[in-house]
Amino acid sequence: MLNNRQKSTFFNVVASPFFLAIPVAIAIIFFLPNPSSRYKIEQVSKQVADKKASKITYCDLNNDGEDERVVGFHNAVKGEAAIKVLTNDGINYDAWNFHGYFQNASENFYCTDIDNDGFSEIFVIYHKDDSVFMAAIQPYPDKKVIFDRKFIAKVLVRDGRVDFSVGAFNKTDLNVDGNYELVFWLKAGLSRQPRVIVACDIFNDTIIKSNSYAAQYSPMQILDIDGDSLPEIYCGSSTTANIPDSLGIPYSDYYSWFFGFDNKLNLLFEPIKNVGYPSGLNICNYRNDEGKSFIAVTFNDISKRSQSIKFIDFGNHIFSEMEFSNPKTLKSNIITIMKAVTIDGRNYVLMGIDDDEFVLINEKLEMVKRKILTSAISLRFVDDLNKDGKNEFVFMSPEFELVIYDHSLKNPATFSTNILPYAASWYSNGIIHNGIKQDEFFIKTDNFLYLFTYSPEYFYYLKYPMWLLVYGFVALLLWFSQRLQQIQIKRKQQIEETINSLQMKTIKSQMDPHFMFNVLNGLANNVAIGNTKEAHDQIIRFSILLRSMMKRTDKIDIRLADEIEFVSSYLELEKFRFRDDFDFEINIDENIDKNIRLPRMLIQLLVENAIKHGLRNKEGLKILKVDINFKEGKTIIVVEDNGVGRKEAMKTTRDTGKGLKLIHDMIRLNRKLGGREITIAFTDLYDESGKAAGTRVVVSV
Repeated sequence: MLNNRQKSTFFNVVASPFFLAIPVAIAIIFFLPNPSSRYKIEQVSKQVADKKASKITYCDLNNDGEDERVVGFHNAVKGEAAIKVLTNDGINYDAWNFHGYFQNASENFYCTDIDNDGFSEIFVIYHKDDSVFMAAIQPYPDKKVIFDRKFIAKVLVRDGRVDFSVGAFNKTDLNVDGNYELVFWLKAGLSRQPRVIVACDIFNDTIIKSNSYAAQYSPMQILDIDGDSLPEIYCGSSTTANIPDSLGIPYSDYYSWFFGFDNKLNLLFEPIKNVGYPSGLNICNYRNDEGKSFIAVTFNDISKRSQSIKFIDFGNHIFSEMEFSNPKTLKSNIITIMKAVTIDGRNYVLMGIDDDEFVLINEKLEMVKRKILTSAISLRFVDDLNKDGKNEFVFMSPEFELVIYDHSLKNPATFSTNILPYAASWYSNGIIHNGIKQDEFFIKTDNFLYLFTYSPEYFYYLKYPMWLLVYGFVALLLWFSQRLQQIQIKRKQQIEETINSLQMKTIKSQMDPHFMFNVLNGLANNVAIGNTKEAHDQIIRFSILLRSMMKRTDKIDIRLADEIEFVSSYLELEKFRFRDDFDFEINIDENIDKNIRLPRMLIQLLVENAIKHGLRNKEGLKILKVDINFKEGKTIIVVEDNGVGRKEAMKTTRDTGKGLKLIHDMIRLNRKLGGREITIAFTDLYDESGKAAGTRVVVSV
């Protein structure tokens, strides 16, 4: 239990504006923006797609620092594959039609400046019947068609369908003649063949292809690992289970494989088999802290939920490798793109997710993990989204949220898209470079194009100062409100005190003359009967009494000892008037505290009232008793006379009861100003025969 002091402290704290401001500030803060990341994703616009089921990309075709929009679509009017270019202001620039069709599952076109003239070309892959062709156009500066209907390969037809895809476009100088070749893979689907690597030499008008195998190529990396100035091509693959070993086509797609090709598209080594179905290989170009290049390869066996990583420094030479043996938690197949990243100044490979953590590893097999703050996610692309010179990672979560991690795989920003039920329904996504303006990134769905920005969330840094500011403002407002209330209360108290003071002065102006008139009446009586000596003594005593009364004229209460002394002097004066017919006694309990304070003249008015109404008209000995005791925490004052009683007094006196009224007014004001509870009770006394024998007044303070 709290003691009184602790209770007082507790209530003072709870009632303070600084404490009361806490819940109010929390309620206000709840409705304020409360970013959990240092960055934010904002949807800039939602536009109706140029063409339904079209594919788009953004590329700076004219080298002005701002990307143009390139759209690949099926021209329903002409029944042909078409490419349309829109300026960075969204204005149609031009369109080209080709005598063929696009494959929906394919990338279809690729933009790059292959001749290094400052203007990018658009390479278009389409098919006519069972033949795959390539075209090239240069939209700027002269809207030039470089070539069209360049034959690439013939694709087998199955069930009347031509199904193939192209992808992993790169430009590289394979033969080191100073000119770039366009390199990509072309792979058939259910029609099974061909599945080849293609290199198109635009300048020499030649096309070379690798042998066609059964493997289903996926990622591709081109680099010169062995330092012979000739680039090598490395590919991974995945299992689609279309070509069994029984067909006699090498490297069945019932397995996944790691391939290496030289600059003439011949195998560098016997492909490395990854046994397991389903399974797959991801690869990426990795450069360690010392600048040495590797191909990092992850071998994923999805059926066994197992994974290993190998760092290959040339050919199929394995520099280092590690196998992960925790199939219960390993989820690395969720990340669809392996990526070389720099974390805290050191280079690693982002290889997967293990038990809700990003797993990064280097060629020394040193691992770094970063906690994933959202659900399991799929990496979509990596680019510098906010022009800070560092790449960000764009993911899509199973809840269809865009999730972007910064260059250190920290501080995720999220945006709920709810665009389509399946992320696979995206037709394309990537970044839009807008020169000096904020870059944007896009998601193209079947019917709509969504544009987003990724930028610092400045309110993240301001939210804590903002919270303090809100709290300070609320506390100041409450303090000011309490202060105004206190000023109002104080003013009200001052007004009440002024009124009470005026009332007190009114009572005193009535009380003091009332008392003096009664004393002067006694003096006049002695003078009238010729008792000059007693009159003289009475005047001296009255002057002392008057002086005492004037000293305390500004007080509403008085010490008990001073009141008793005053009453004794007054009764001595009254004794002159009644002579031997009057006697009084004052009895004070020895335990009483004579320093306690009482309403001024309370006892004197009771005594005066007893003499005036009870004893003045009594025949014989007149007796007045004053008893003062202390009982149960109260001071009890008893004034008792043996007079004629109140009923008889009312018959013989014409007094208006001013003395009694003064007593009640004094008690009321004292209670109001001092907070003391004072009660008064009158009792009529009778003798054994039932005759009035006086009055008793009991006052409890």
